[in-house]
Amino acid sequence: MSRPTSSATTALVVIDVQNDYCHPDGVFAAAGLRVADLDGLVARINALVAAARSGGRPVVWVRMEWPDDAAVGLLAERSPFLRERGLRAGTWGAEPVAGLDRRPGDHEVVKPRFSAFHRTSLDGLLAGLGVGTLVMAGVRTDFCVESTVRDAFFRDLRVVVARDAVAGYVEELHAASLRLMGTVFAEVVGGGEAAALLAGGAGTEGAYPEPGERTQEMAHERSRTGAAGRSDAR
Repeated sequence: MSRPTSSATTALVVIDVQNDYCHPDGVFAAAGLRVADLDGLVARINALVAAARSGGRPVVWVRMEWPDDAAVGLLAERSPFLRERGLRAGTWGAEPVAGLDRRPGDHEVVKPRFSAFHRTSLDGLLAGLGVGTLVMAGVRTDFCVESTVRDAFFRDLRVVVARDAVAGYVEELHAASLRLMGTVFAEVVGGGEAAALLAGGAGTEGAYPEPGERTQEMAHERSRTGAAGRSDAR
């Protein structure tokens, strides 16, 4: 599918901020996988949502859910606690976490696997909206966020990951994922920079640096780390 270029807009995509993934009473927390500072994460995501609304940018809420046990697939073998419960359609666990600034007019995508592009309507939705850049937030950094970022890159979509608006369960994996995504698949930036990109008026996309057009400071960082891009996994 061809992608828009100079006139493309930016969209905010929020991945899997659902009760079973994030809430202390969800199935992942019961299995020992917990999101630290959930309230803070929700607040930082809402700040990006507010910036997107102020800039007239699309907001896309993505959630993972399955209609029945069979739909879980191979993941039920790798994560046995999901065999019979968790992220099932119509349950509290599949619902978005309370407090997220979701409104009528936002877009929603339901996915059956980690990537938000796999067997979903996301690709067509973004193309129809004229989106060329994604600002990414949500959970889990090293699984669903990274899988979606990689698939976006393969579709020639530019991706910006707001590093303080994504979260994982294991700090080392979270940090490593940010570093890896920042090498080539995405720009990993602070929430303020991501919000500024979303809030910018029409035509501001051209002012956002193309890959390889980083500042002298970032060129120095690449030289120091040997990475092809920016990780900001600090």
